[in-house]
Amino acid sequence: MTDAIRLYWGRFGHVSVLNVASDFVTHAHVEAHIIIWLEGTAGEMTIGRETVALGPGTAAGINSYQPHSHVLSQNGRPGLFLAFYIDPDWARRRRDLPSSAPLFAQAAITLEPWLHQAAANLLDHLSDNESVDDIANYEIERFIDSVLDAADASAPQEARIRINTMQDFRVRKAIQLMKANVCERISFDDVARSVGLSRPHFFALFKEQTNLTPNVYWNTLRMEEAVRQLQWSQEAADLGRLQSRLHHSGQFLALLPRPCRSAADALPRGSAGHGLSKPLVFQTP
Repeated sequence: MTDAIRLYWGRFGHVSVLNVASDFVTHAHVEAHIIIWLEGTAGEMTIGRETVALGPGTAAGINSYQPHSHVLSQNGRPGLFLAFYIDPDWARRRRDLPSSAPLFAQAAITLEPWLHQAAANLLDHLSDNESVDDIANYEIERFIDSVLDAADASAPQEARIRINTMQDFRVRKAIQLMKANVCERISFDDVARSVGLSRPHFFALFKEQTNLTPNVYWNTLRMEEAVRQLQWSQEAADLGRLQSRLHHSGQFLALLPRPCRSAADALPRGSAGHGLSKPLVFQTP
């Protein structure tokens, strides 16, 4: 079980504190992600093809749509984490990166002691202030900049060169088509044909470029859109129950074949929740 409290929402995205008491199955987010361990059990994350042992000197950087999971130790103690859900377009503009460039060249981020202490101080500041103003937004954005600088410094030279490599133009076009039609039915045969590829070649290239199959990427887009539609509505209170169900089963794809509004209407009703933006759980193919 995981308790999440959204501490602040700003131009960058939002920051939450996570009290994690059980493992996270493989899931993904539209947002990029920074995970910083604060206390308790740290555990180990698998991010794409990398494994990151979290701790006071190591944070995790997760790119938009990058699959990741989190395994705690077997001692049963929960862990406390500060989690930043970052709008990747905001970060790319801020760091003058190409539109499709990932923010993190590798998953493990080396944290100097002062930076880890700054994370704890930031949590205290946000938790103690009932009304958080623009000064807090400035402090959070400066902290994110510092972590992104640390991520760049942590990555080996070849990884830093690779981060500026653009995705294949056919994959970029396919992603644009998916985003433009997120509330419609879609045929991957048509998408593959639109980018000039056979279906098998399209699936292989998409998986090579994104580490996700087109199906999983599409389902993630649709569920995020359903959550967005519900975010400021009364139904958002039901997401807590939905998250618990999806987290324990690892199954949500059955919700998604209908258009987005139908997917939103299919969410369970009648349970109180905190209305947070949820990680999207899926089974890796």
